[in-house]
Amino acid sequence: MNHIKLKKIIVTFIFIIALGIAVRTAVSASTSATDRNELETAFKGAVQELHIPGGVMFIRSPTGERWAFSAGVRTISRGGPLVPMTSNLKFRIGSITKTFVASVMLMLVQEGIVNLDTLVRDVLPGVIEEDDNVTIRQLLQMRSGLGNFSTDKLFLKNFRKQPWKSWSPVELLSFSPDKKSRSVSNVSFDSSYSFEYSNSNYVVLGLIIEKLTKDKIENQIYRRILKPLKLKNTSFPTRSSSLSEPYAKGYDFNPVTGEVTNLSQRINPSWAWGSGNGVSTAQDLMKWLRAYLNGFKIDESLLSEQMKLIPTGFSGVSYGLGVMSKHGAIGHNGNYAGIYTSIACRFRGYDFVILTNGQSNGGGSDATAESVFWQVVNNSGLFKN
Repeated sequence: MNHIKLKKIIVTFIFIIALGIAVRTAVSASTSATDRNELETAFKGAVQELHIPGGVMFIRSPTGERWAFSAGVRTISRGGPLVPMTSNLKFRIGSITKTFVASVMLMLVQEGIVNLDTLVRDVLPGVIEEDDNVTIRQLLQMRSGLGNFSTDKLFLKNFRKQPWKSWSPVELLSFSPDKKSRSVSNVSFDSSYSFEYSNSNYVVLGLIIEKLTKDKIENQIYRRILKPLKLKNTSFPTRSSSLSEPYAKGYDFNPVTGEVTNLSQRINPSWAWGSGNGVSTAQDLMKWLRAYLNGFKIDESLLSEQMKLIPTGFSGVSYGLGVMSKHGAIGHNGNYAGIYTSIACRFRGYDFVILTNGQSNGGGSDATAESVFWQVVNNSGLFKN
């Protein structure tokens, strides 16, 4: 074989390889476009079907592709124009707040200021009545036995009557529907029956952080998380019900009267305090989700402790230290008095953030970001085995 023929063969071989790469790239791009269209269709369909005014969905693929979607409206005006949802809006994030509180608590553990098995009474004597050796770990795990103040009948009666009322954290802890039956000293906290989702746990954690740092919880979150990660659109108002623009208005549907009411600035966030008073955007939460699940400012050993997801007794659901897994979706969800709902999670390598703004006419208890999430993954070919 002479030199000229060999050169032609090499050129032809290189051309075939290049053509194959180009074809694979084109197929990959086509697949991504198809996936994106399916995700958008499923998202918009879910928002409409569940009677949600509007929502925002951010997704990051395992290869780093980012998709942003919006659906529905940010504002419902009687007799006026409907203002469409956009992806840059602020929402109240409910219990995703717990991930920020848990992170600060774990940083204090990392720094040796406290440890996971420190007794609450050693830091906050007298705050928890009949403190049966409750530890910081058990608060983080939702395994302390503390009743949930936000489901207490007297609290709910007062809250509905005066949603603008300013509550102190200690006042919130005075409501506990399970006080009389609470006995946790002899409970195995690795057992599913000891799990109870309770906002009271994270109010106590907030108080512990304030006691240990001699600082407000919102300041600690800002200094330790928001500032270094440049989460400029995230905040934790403890008293003010106002929201700075641009934000999505949060709506409540009353099935008795048939009315849809804008409650976005009528509820004082002190009712949720460290358990659910956060405000953020989908973009900020995507940054935070990735940092949090990767062990922001804690070492691998402590991250391993955090990610020990213990079964809760509910099918497919387990909970670690400020992180939950529901049928393989790892992160946290949130609900702020029903008028805002949220979910930030990692599912099969994809990172999701979905934020919604309550219920439109006909919306019920399933009008949530989590319901939207499951409709999206179940109706997209991307997640079908």
